[in-house]
Amino acid sequence: MISYKNTSSIIIFCPPRKVTGGPEALHQLSNKLYELNYENVFMHYVPQRSNAKAKNYGVYKTHEINSFEDSPENILIIPESMTFLIKKYPKSQKVIWWLSVDFYNILMDYRIRKQSFFTKLFYQQKDREYYFEPLPNVFQWAQSFRSSLYLKDHGIPESQIDFVCDYINPLFVESKQPIVKDLSNKTILYNPKKGKKEISALIQASPELQWVPIQNMNAVQIKDLMAKSLLYVDFGENPGRDKMLRESVSQDCCIISGRNGSSAYYEDLMIPDEYKFDFSEDRIPEIISKIKTVLENYPQHIPHFKVYKEMVLGEEALFERKLKEIFKIN
Repeated sequence: MISYKNTSSIIIFCPPRKVTGGPEALHQLSNKLYELNYENVFMHYVPQRSNAKAKNYGVYKTHEINSFEDSPENILIIPESMTFLIKKYPKSQKVIWWLSVDFYNILMDYRIRKQSFFTKLFYQQKDREYYFEPLPNVFQWAQSFRSSLYLKDHGIPESQIDFVCDYINPLFVESKQPIVKDLSNKTILYNPKKGKKEISALIQASPELQWVPIQNMNAVQIKDLMAKSLLYVDFGENPGRDKMLRESVSQDCCIISGRNGSSAYYEDLMIPDEYKFDFSEDRIPEIISKIKTVLENYPQHIPHFKVYKEMVLGEEALFERKLKEIFKIN
């Protein structure tokens, strides 16, 4: 159990200038801790850069710190992409936040491979890495149900895993006005950075459909686009709970997805199985048929996404309750 005191500092490690789901979750964590009146909360960017905080995260309250003492009172929040830092701070309490489990092995293997000959003369990177050893003062946060299974598969007892999931930008849930759809709008939204091969195959096989990529937009523009649209399609890898899937359902978009990563688990993507597909070329006609059915019969399909929407809308409150539970003042 994390030992938090009034004199403790919470130091959140984050890559600089990155605008993806993981870094946003880390900035959200800082902001929420300040909202909950935790004072000594700092962002520590690795590697250090000028203007390390991306402009997109200006809405989140943060204080940057460049150095700190390795102390038993400190609590370091380290994303799974930076587990090579775990053994660098033996005295501090350390939390690994598993935001994107697939990156753990990918980045760890990359760091080991890129070592120069001269570096290897002094130490082996593999000896500095974290391999789920039962180290003192190392705690685990799972952002998704899938990541909790990943941790259990690597020998971490369930009693040592806290479920801590981020939440979508509050902008998506602030409006009190009901969402009114134009049923004649048959555009299909997708993220062009995810599931590129699958989406390209679907687009090529459906020239009669209008596919609209979500790109080069800020949160306000994305929300407005989703609020006007009926359907969001996602066949990405989804190593954690995907932000855009959650944003789309908050704006009453139906969803058709693959079964990659966390999307395979109902606990992470709470939509009926009829809207999830194991992608293959043979199944493209079936997927396109489902897309057309949803677009033509949106009022009959959108009620099937109510459970998922309610879960998404409750994530911020759950996040707050979990942080209060974890960081109880001792």
